Amino acid sequence: MAVTDSYLHEFSEPLGYLDFASIGPPSRRVQAAVSDAYGRVSEPDGDIGPPILGAYEAALGTAGRFLGVAPELVTVVPSTSAGLFAVAFGLAPFGGNIVVPAHEFPANIYPWLRAAGMGGPDIRLVDIPDRRVTAGALSEAVDDETRAIAVSSVDYLSGFRPDLTALRELADDGLLVVDAVQGLGAVKFPAAVPDVVVAGGQKWLRSGWGSGLLALSPRSIEMLHPTLTGWWGVEDAFDWDEPPPHAARHDAEQFQGGSPPLFGAMALAAALEVIEAEGMANIHATVMENVFAIEEVVMAAGAEVLDPWDDEGERSGILSFRLPDESASATTQRLGEAGITVSSRGGWVRSAPHATTDLAVGDVLAEVLIGG
Repeated sequence: MAVTDSYLHEFSEPLGYLDFASIGPPSRRVQAAVSDAYGRVSEPDGDIGPPILGAYEAALGTAGRFLGVAPELVTVVPSTSAGLFAVAFGLAPFGGNIVVPAHEFPANIYPWLRAAGMGGPDIRLVDIPDRRVTAGALSEAVDDETRAIAVSSVDYLSGFRPDLTALRELADDGLLVVDAVQGLGAVKFPAAVPDVVVAGGQKWLRSGWGSGLLALSPRSIEMLHPTLTGWWGVEDAFDWDEPPPHAARHDAEQFQGGSPPLFGAMALAAALEVIEAEGMANIHATVMENVFAIEEVVMAAGAEVLDPWDDEGERSGILSFRLPDESASATTQRLGEAGITVSSRGGWVRSAPHATTDLAVGDVLAEVLIGG
């Protein structure tokens, strides 16, 4: 299976770009949406507020449709961290504990640490040497005082995808909070399973920096305290006659600390429209075909692959490897000199192709790895 030409035409990254786990170059539609938004603000035709706010509301509708949830359960955030901080401090008044795999990317650790430092729930970091985040691996750390289990939908180094349904069952009365930045937009995602989904748009969604989404179940909105709610997140926010504080809203917008990232919302909506036009199933299948092709090349070169998965359902678009007699940083540098962009992470070379990756890159990759 391959993505369509119309989808491929949206993008123009170089042949050797295999670093979508770091940055996903945005589409032409995203570029046009952001340019149009800045153009309207730069040369306003009357009151610019209504059309910009109308576009923002439309973006929330697009995000809700993409995730399969009501638009009032989704808001736009400038980054994964911003969304996770809102959730972490939303749990800060309640004590208890938060269970987090110790090898999580720091964006899913610092919010819980900072909230704990201000009197919030303790953070329980669970060592998982094989990076297989399973209900069994976390179960001993979970108890009746667990307010949330916080995990990634895709491990940023190994590409492992956990069973979110099993983790949701383990969370029981607590929340399952999922950092989906390394998978959303590239692999299928069960958005209805977690209580909270947070994802920056700059990676696999390909909407650029300053865009991202935060989706919450009705249950989680009721459970979280509006600790960081700013002026936008309250009822009657534009009522200038009634002084603060106003009551917090009862939808996802209550987690806005101030004015929302309006331009980021428009970029996100444009990116989601590109994905919807192609179909998530087709994108997922092509991503997996591409990562299998990369794996074949690196294994033929004698590389060791970081493979905590038991089956294809636990895999994603990330593949990390290392050569037996060369450091990951040295391999990454050699690949970069040959025009192949990857990342060095934790002693591994992390490759991350998308559905737009041209598999002709495999010939260059093989030449560098085998010929090196």
